[in-house]
Amino acid sequence: MYSLKRIKLRMPWAFLITILTFLLFSTMYVKLVVPTFNFGGMTYNPRDDWFIELALLMFTLLLLPNRITVPSNFYNWLFFIILLIPAAVLSAVQGSNRYYLFLMFAALWLSMVFRRIFSPLIQLRTVASEMNYRQLPYYSVFAIVIVILVFLAVSVQGAFNLNFAKVYDIRFDISENMPLALRYLMPLASGTLIGYLAALSSHRKEVKGLILIAIMGILFFGFSSHKAMLFNPVVAMAGYFLFKMTRPHLLIMAVFSVMTIITLLLPNDGSQLLGALFANRVVFIPSHINFYYFDFFTDNSFMLWAESKISLGLVSSELPMAVMNYIGGLMTGNYDIGANTGWVANAYMNAGVIGIVIYAAFVGFIFALIDSWAKFYGKQLVGAAFLVPVNTMIMSADLLIVLLTTGLFFLLMIFLITTMRIRMRKQNGFGKEQITVLHNA
Repeated sequence: MYSLKRIKLRMPWAFLITILTFLLFSTMYVKLVVPTFNFGGMTYNPRDDWFIELALLMFTLLLLPNRITVPSNFYNWLFFIILLIPAAVLSAVQGSNRYYLFLMFAALWLSMVFRRIFSPLIQLRTVASEMNYRQLPYYSVFAIVIVILVFLAVSVQGAFNLNFAKVYDIRFDISENMPLALRYLMPLASGTLIGYLAALSSHRKEVKGLILIAIMGILFFGFSSHKAMLFNPVVAMAGYFLFKMTRPHLLIMAVFSVMTIITLLLPNDGSQLLGALFANRVVFIPSHINFYYFDFFTDNSFMLWAESKISLGLVSSELPMAVMNYIGGLMTGNYDIGANTGWVANAYMNAGVIGIVIYAAFVGFIFALIDSWAKFYGKQLVGAAFLVPVNTMIMSADLLIVLLTTGLFFLLMIFLITTMRIRMRKQNGFGKEQITVLHNA
C-alpha cells in the first residue's frame, strides 16, 4: 500500500512535467531549430507513432528516484533531462534511429545498476562529522588555480576577449600555440578545480571566495575564448543550492520549459542569441551529435581507443584526422569544427555495445564513490564539487578525457586521500567524536 501511495504522489509531477518538456522541446525544434540553425543536417521528418519515444521516457521515470538523497540521483536525472529528453524528441520529430535512442537509455539504466552493485562495497560505519569538510584542501587549491591562470595569461601575451561572437575566430589560434603543459592544466583548473572551490566556498560560506571564483571564471574565458569556462563557476554554485532541494530535477525541467516558451515568443531578431545558446547548443546539439556518432561507427570500424594513451600506440586510427573533427566535418562540411560528445557515444565509438557496458561500469563505480563521500562530507558539498566534470562527461567529453585531462581523477584523489587521512587519525580537532571510516564489505 505504501509503495502505491508513493507512485500516486510521484506521477502528477515528474510525469506531467516530463511530458510538457517533451512537447515544448518538440515545438521548439520544429519552429525554431530546424528552419533557423539546422546544425549538421537537422531535418523535420516526424513519426506517426511518436508516442513510443514518450513511453520510453515514462518507463525510465519509474526507475529514477523521486527524491534526491545522494549525488548520483541528481546526476542520473541530469542525464535524463539534458540528453535523453532531447534525444527522444529527435527520434520522434527528426526520425533519428530508435535503436541508437534505446542504447542511450540503456546506458543510463546500466550505470544505475552498476552503481547499486558497487555501493555496498563502500559503506560508512558511523555518522559523519559535520566538520569533516574542513580537512579538505582549500587555500592550496586556490593557489594552484591562480598560478595556472597567470600561466595562461602569459602564454597568450595578455590577449583578452569577452565577445561571444569572436570566440571561434580566436580559440583555434590560442590552442595551436599553447604550451603542452597548459593544455592539461587549463581544463583542470578552469573546470574541475573551479567547481570544487565553488562548492567548498559555498559550504564554508566564504563570500569573498565566491566572488574571486566568479572573477577567475571570467578571466579564464577571456584569455582562452572557451565559453564553458565562464559558466563552470555558476554551474557549481547553482548545483550547491540545487542539492539542498529534495526534487531539484522538477525545477530544472520547469526552468527549461519556461526558457523554451520565452525563446518561442521572442521575435526572430530577439530569439537568435537565446536560440543559439539554449535551443541549439544546450538542448539539441549534444543529442544530435550522439546519433551521428552511433550512425557512423555502426557502418565503420570501432576506434578501440586508438586516440587514447591507454592503447599504448598498439591501435591506429583509420581516420585521416581526430575523430571529433572528422565527424564535425561530415556533419557541417567544415573539418575545423569539433563535434565533441559525451561518454555514451564515445563508449560506442571505441567498442560498440561492449564499450557502453564497460563505461557504464566505470560511471557506476565513480558515482558509488561520490555517494559514499556525500555521507561523509555532506550531499551539497560533494554533489556540487563533482557537478562540473560529471556534466562534461554527460555532454561533451569521453570518460577517459574527463578522468585524466579535465581532472576528475585528480578530484577523486583529493577526496580519497583526505578521507584516508581522517580515518587514520584516532583523535582530531573535532574532540572525541568517532570518525567515519570507509571499508570493504
